[in-house]
Amino acid sequence: MSNVRTAPRDYDVIAVGSGHHGLIAAAYLAKAGKRVLVLERHDYIGGGCVTKELAPGFLFDEHSTVHQVILSNPLLKADELGLKARFGLEYIYPDAPFASLFDDGSLLVSYRSVEATAQSIAQFSRQDADAYLRFCRMALQVHPLLEGALFSPAVPLGPMISMLSQSVEGNELLLMSLKSGLDIISEWFEHEKVRMHFVKLMTENLQTPEEKGTGLGALAMVGAVHATGLGLPKGGSGQLTEALARCIAHYGGKILTGRNVTHLVRSGKRVTGIETAEGERYMAQDAVIGAIHPHHLRRYFPDIDEGVLRRAERVQTATYSSLATHYALREPVRFRDSTGKAGGALLVELLPSRLESLQRAFDEYRYDRLPDPLPHFGVTQHSSHDPSRAPAGNAVFAALTFAPYNIDNRGGAHWDSLKETWPRWMLRDLQKWLTNLEPGNIIASRSYSPLDLERSSSSFVRGDIHGAAPFFHQMNGHRPTPDLAHYTVPGVERFYLVGPFMHPGAGLTGAGRATAMRILQDLEIDFGNVIA
Repeated sequence: MSNVRTAPRDYDVIAVGSGHHGLIAAAYLAKAGKRVLVLERHDYIGGGCVTKELAPGFLFDEHSTVHQVILSNPLLKADELGLKARFGLEYIYPDAPFASLFDDGSLLVSYRSVEATAQSIAQFSRQDADAYLRFCRMALQVHPLLEGALFSPAVPLGPMISMLSQSVEGNELLLMSLKSGLDIISEWFEHEKVRMHFVKLMTENLQTPEEKGTGLGALAMVGAVHATGLGLPKGGSGQLTEALARCIAHYGGKILTGRNVTHLVRSGKRVTGIETAEGERYMAQDAVIGAIHPHHLRRYFPDIDEGVLRRAERVQTATYSSLATHYALREPVRFRDSTGKAGGALLVELLPSRLESLQRAFDEYRYDRLPDPLPHFGVTQHSSHDPSRAPAGNAVFAALTFAPYNIDNRGGAHWDSLKETWPRWMLRDLQKWLTNLEPGNIIASRSYSPLDLERSSSSFVRGDIHGAAPFFHQMNGHRPTPDLAHYTVPGVERFYLVGPFMHPGAGLTGAGRATAMRILQDLEIDFGNVIA
């Protein structure tokens, strides 16, 4: 690279990108005493975990918003980095994590309390309410086992299957892993609205109801709802990012924005630094961390084994992506439910009254079609739980639905021609469940298509905010491929992978902790001493 300006060789570790995964890995290494530098191409940090201003005083989470999986991560559960005790991160835990509002006005609410949730289910089916109590006992019993497997480097898939196969309980978990979410939920519950209530929550993980190899998510999500609840960071999802930045700075690390890393410097097999489009070179003595999506691996390592590259390039992204619109409102939205309880839930799923209607919508996504009208939404009104999100009396409201990336085989760029159209469809179709989301109530809005998602982060290939689909063959010790599952790239030394496409996947998980564990192991630093 010509005209490269070399910065002083005064860093041990360089993290490329400031998504929450990379920041977490960087924070653990900074706490371990390493001289850490984080480089970010945008003028803000956080990647998909960022809070911005929609209008003066109206704070909205651009992408990741409700926190669930990460709450079980020892990063937060044991506060290993002091993000809560020392660096200002604070969570709000509503009593009703999520609810389903059907288009006939009926409402089903999942509460932190197992018994209260069963009572809500009983209005639809007493038998299902009893089944839920049994299902929760199993989910809560298994939750610690799942929790222990999620936040450390993954066990290879073969030994994991062998271990599960040695007991009745293990075989049951393996069977659930191979089935679909709808399979599992249908085995346990009979009423179609009860089934929709749980299946729709699973689809937020960008997996269709009938997608085989995703069924264990049903058990994991129900267990997490009651074990940890769903959390809302006070002041916005980006407060997690800000707390991590304060942690890194506290331990002597540095974060620089506006640095677009275009090249990795290598000495033989070893990555020794990076070069930026701005003509700077930064060197790292110990390690470089990067959120390089498997589909982009060839761009940075064209000389490694061709089989590794081909297997990386055939990693499957999710079957569908998302459409999202955020609103700054003069007054909070009002839901069309007779109980008045929908507004108390952190996440409200707006659903049709028939399971078949929901299934047919996902059939449309599978065939790269956008349903008309839009048949379901997931909505939040965070200002109802966190008044700091909007001026007094006003509200912030967000609506998300799903959509294919490649509509009618026209390519992702086709979304640019629809950017004025689909937000109007969303506003039109939301009226079935809401009474006052109308132009006169809207101060400002901002919308994101699958193409917008892809543009916002190099990890969101084809609008997949999880980087790689959560199919069984791409999870655990095979995420994203068996070659890359150890957070390293075969044939390359001292370069480590982070991102939503790594174990355990599914977006906001804090997976950078496992990357940090692997780096510290290679540096012969005891992780237990670091977190102590």
